[in-house]
Amino acid sequence: MRVFKLTANALIAALFLAGCDKLAAFNHLQAGDYQPTVADLRYGDADRQKLDLYLPADRTKPAPLIVWFYGGSWDSGDKAKYAFVAKRFTEMGYAVAIPDYRLVPEIRFPEFIKDGAKALAFLKQYGQEHPNRITATPMILAGHSAGAYNAVQLVADQSYLASVGMSANDIAGIIGLSGPYDFYPYDVKATRIAFGDTPAAQSQPVEQDLFHMPPMLLITGNRDHTVYPRNSRRLAELAPDTKLIEIADTGHAGTLIALGSILTENREILAPMSKFLTKHLPAPTKRTDAY
Repeated sequence: MRVFKLTANALIAALFLAGCDKLAAFNHLQAGDYQPTVADLRYGDADRQKLDLYLPADRTKPAPLIVWFYGGSWDSGDKAKYAFVAKRFTEMGYAVAIPDYRLVPEIRFPEFIKDGAKALAFLKQYGQEHPNRITATPMILAGHSAGAYNAVQLVADQSYLASVGMSANDIAGIIGLSGPYDFYPYDVKATRIAFGDTPAAQSQPVEQDLFHMPPMLLITGNRDHTVYPRNSRRLAELAPDTKLIEIADTGHAGTLIALGSILTENREILAPMSKFLTKHLPAPTKRTDAY
């Protein structure tokens, strides 16, 4: 059984890493025709400044909010291909917002972080206008790879939330899967293009004053050769109230595909996420400690 599980994960991880079309296939395998409750909510004027909102099936009470930031080296990504992530969390009783954001080379750092802050401010306002749908603050931020960076950096550098009238008090916690948090100097093409000559003091979460950070759960695979585990280790050393989990025999895509339910579900990853959510933002409609 373990051999079968590892083989299935390896095969699907290989498909996932092959490109966006394969991601769409993976998403359809896991989520089928699962659709957002409200699609294309506009949080800004640019074409990509839109988000999808998924609500749990049991809507007897407003659902606490998870905001998911997808990865893609800051130059690719599509919110529609992450319905499987939304499905995982809505089944646990959470509302899930997935924003698109402007991409390189149209923009560069810090514009994609600013987009994240604008999306959060929109969601906070949306929750005030639709209190029967979601409880928007405090909210949980979560993401994979570049998306994990976005989630962490927009809170680590307090200027982003302050610019939209928010603060770290609006964030109940952050879940980062395989994120880059300590990648200066920019020694790969994607970071050179996205960050240019930005000083480390402005771009690196590990260079910020982190004592204001909310609780964080950082999960990384010990075989991640895309974003090395040292990124998560270093951030966990510096940020208070941070739990670091390293998953054996797992690469970069493994922490993400673990959120699927067919073949790739990984309770070593889901259980600590569930425990973190139960502790810091419990859902009123579902149990989140089932793993």
